[in-house]
Amino acid sequence: MKGESGVNPEPTWQHEVRAEGDTKTIVLSGEIDINGAAELHTLLQQAVNTASAVNVDVARVTFIDSTVITALVKSHKLARTAGCRFAVVNPDTQVRRVLAVTGVLNALTSDTR
Repeated sequence: MKGESGVNPEPTWQHEVRAEGDTKTIVLSGEIDINGAAELHTLLQQAVNTASAVNVDVARVTFIDSTVITALVKSHKLARTAGCRFAVVNPDTQVRRVLAVTGVLNALTSDTR
């Protein structure tokens, strides 16, 4: 039964890493929340450490919460420090709205322009 105390919830999101040259695209799908934020941050850190550009494709992401936004912002800052281009690409209406309301849409998507 979902939600039982002491039981890890089933994953609600998936990822795929695509590499083309020195650019990595992390394709995300599903609902990402506090239960997946740390794993997402680790995944993005690994990509930033091994590429000159990282695109986080969120076209198939249907939900994010504040912990995911924090993971994206921290990864963006890490990339800037490392000289790596980092951008969130293809946000759908819901994810775009959440990023806009929290004030990070332009910062996270500006590298794609």
